[in-house]
Amino acid sequence: MKVKYLLFFLLFFLARPLFSQDTSYVDQKFFSTFFDTLFIDHDRNNWSIRLFTNYKDNSFQLRNAEEKIEYTPNNPYGIGVGFGTRKVILDVVFNMNSRDEESTKRFDFQSVLMIKNHNIGFTLQSYKGYNVGNENLTDFRTDIRSFSTAISYMYMFNAEKYSMTAMRSGLARQKKPAITSGLGAFLFLNRISADSSIVPQDEFLGYNEEIRIVDLSAIGAGVHANLSVSVPFLKHFIASLSLTPGIGLMYQNVETESISYHPNNPLMYHFNVTGLLGYYGKRYYVAFSSGYAVYQSSLDFGNSIMYNTTKAKLALGFKLGGNRISRDKND
Repeated sequence: MKVKYLLFFLLFFLARPLFSQDTSYVDQKFFSTFFDTLFIDHDRNNWSIRLFTNYKDNSFQLRNAEEKIEYTPNNPYGIGVGFGTRKVILDVVFNMNSRDEESTKRFDFQSVLMIKNHNIGFTLQSYKGYNVGNENLTDFRTDIRSFSTAISYMYMFNAEKYSMTAMRSGLARQKKPAITSGLGAFLFLNRISADSSIVPQDEFLGYNEEIRIVDLSAIGAGVHANLSVSVPFLKHFIASLSLTPGIGLMYQNVETESISYHPNNPLMYHFNVTGLLGYYGKRYYVAFSSGYAVYQSSLDFGNSIMYNTTKAKLALGFKLGGNRISRDKND
């Protein structure tokens, strides 16, 4: 558990100098002014608080030519509280555990930051305990662990006309349809481990020895593009859709109970789709968002792995300042 916290703080401190590229010097005045402007917005019109319920399923699949094995966590539902500004959304989620099933132990951190045309996303996830099986068999394994982190960057070409962060925080609504596109890059790291093969040999006889994984480490990077569309309707409602395909290279190390190897095929495919349906009143807003993200790569020997994240969130928000939405988009 200590590794993910160390990685988070390391990335945070390494990322701090990146924001100084717009100036030729970094002094104490600039540094304090930057953080005060970016994170401490003193205008109440730019703040909202929110209550929400969400669904989050961070799973993965092993595939060969004939069948697949799914690894899905339990207790995917949660409730939470958070706040939003035009640049940052921060939500804290508390998972709801069912007494009728074994619980997946999880740590899940996500953040989104918008700085003018620059969209930066960061995720850090640690899961322990998965349901293993297919439509004919399911068994819960407490020893299967996964750790993953991803950093994404996207340059949006006309972000002044379209801000998903502002819409999700409830502080902006568009009066006219808008479309935007972007280009960027991403970095993805993942590790899956277990006390014994994650593919039980007695139940899945059709799988070869190379897929009976005990430890899998992967690091990949690539480029992606984005196309986003937003359409307002019935005055206070808005619907939006965002598509992000990508491709990259991934280095993997696979250890089974008897062998260790590096897959020769380095290609990695990535796809992300998100949608939003919201109502934005004078003081309150209701927003339903959902998304699906997938990373897929080959493990050679006719095998492949797919990492999937499915999520949905229903948020009820209250704007702290004023009695109207300030600076409506596309006035």
